[in-house]
Amino acid sequence: MKISYLLALSLFMSWSAGAQTAATIAKLKISGEPLPAISHVTDMKVSGDTLLFVYESEDGYGQRFLRRAVIDSAGNTLRTSSDIGKLPGGYFVSYMPYPFVAADGSIRVVGQDDCELYDVENDTLLIRTGRYLMGGNTSVPLPFSRYVQDVFMAGPDDYIFIGREPNGGRQYAVKADLTTAKTDTIRRIGISPELQTWIANTGGMAYSGKYRRMAFAYRLHPVLEIFRAESSDVRTIEIAEPTFDRATLSQADLESLNPLHFVDITATDDFIFALYWGHDFNSQPSDEFRSTIYKIDWDGNILGRFPMNIYLRNIAAVNNTILIGWTGTAFLQLPLTPSLALLGLLDLFLPPFPPNYPIAESGGSKDWLLHLPLSAPLQNEAAAGAPFSPGRHPYSSRIGLTFGHPIICS
Repeated sequence: MKISYLLALSLFMSWSAGAQTAATIAKLKISGEPLPAISHVTDMKVSGDTLLFVYESEDGYGQRFLRRAVIDSAGNTLRTSSDIGKLPGGYFVSYMPYPFVAADGSIRVVGQDDCELYDVENDTLLIRTGRYLMGGNTSVPLPFSRYVQDVFMAGPDDYIFIGREPNGGRQYAVKADLTTAKTDTIRRIGISPELQTWIANTGGMAYSGKYRRMAFAYRLHPVLEIFRAESSDVRTIEIAEPTFDRATLSQADLESLNPLHFVDITATDDFIFALYWGHDFNSQPSDEFRSTIYKIDWDGNILGRFPMNIYLRNIAAVNNTILIGWTGTAFLQLPLTPSLALLGLLDLFLPPFPPNYPIAESGGSKDWLLHLPLSAPLQNEAAAGAPFSPGRHPYSSRIGLTFGHPIICS
């Protein structure tokens, strides 16, 4: 058995050697309207060639600002606009703008603190629509605060988002039909029945209109869940052991007292990209790999794992192979391309490796070691187009292979 594994690996490496090309992580230069000193980027999205990002400035007293930037991939440049929704005298139409892409591809904005919906005109003007995700005559299944996050448009007047109960209550994936003024819950977002409060279950949600599936990645737990609006089935992916300390629930600085796991999530209609840390905000990992991006399909198969020796705090998918990242000081263009087209073929030639299978890592430096996971088959239902079944999909088998330096920082 061991010989067959090694032989298959040898054949794969010989076959893919000619396909190996260096992928460059490039720092994006800022042109256009200058940016202030940014303390946090709270959200990023890409629509076509436009990056939308919400940020807090160092002297903004917690106010959130929204900008758009045209991506020039060839020139490694972002051409930024002025702040969207800014009024004369330093006032703003919305002080907590949250961007999302509408069903028709246009850019829309919701007030994250009051659920009001806005159109965007002439790149930087916010126009009130007089409509709200929740509030007014909208029926709701239980009391919700007016705070919303991770808003997606699934169709005309059909919205999906994360909503919270007031006073530190639970959080839910929610669907809203503005035509019928009806709001309903899809499912509670929570790691376990014992941890009910939203603060212990923070994270981010992504959505695929192609599959009508959602993915939620937990910030304080090494878990990502994939689910649908029309079904109670949940695919759970666990990539590490639990680390959350329940004794910290009463502490105001909860996130600084626990390792952070999935710190951001983005997606295309075809793939999920999840940004993983596995350490707390202030720690310096002992090895080079401070951030890892997981590429996952909407059936829960881990297709790629990309460790990087840089801190990434936010990511946004441009397409199926290129992301934009934020490090806390700079925007980067991240091409996830080394042998990516071949990763999905591994399972055709190799069965899943048992946990701790004795495959030796290549010698030499561990700089830019690229781990290629082999996921367990998902009952062959994904290939047949059948609905996925609920269950856990642990990330337990991996191969360490050194491809020289497939990813280079420049």
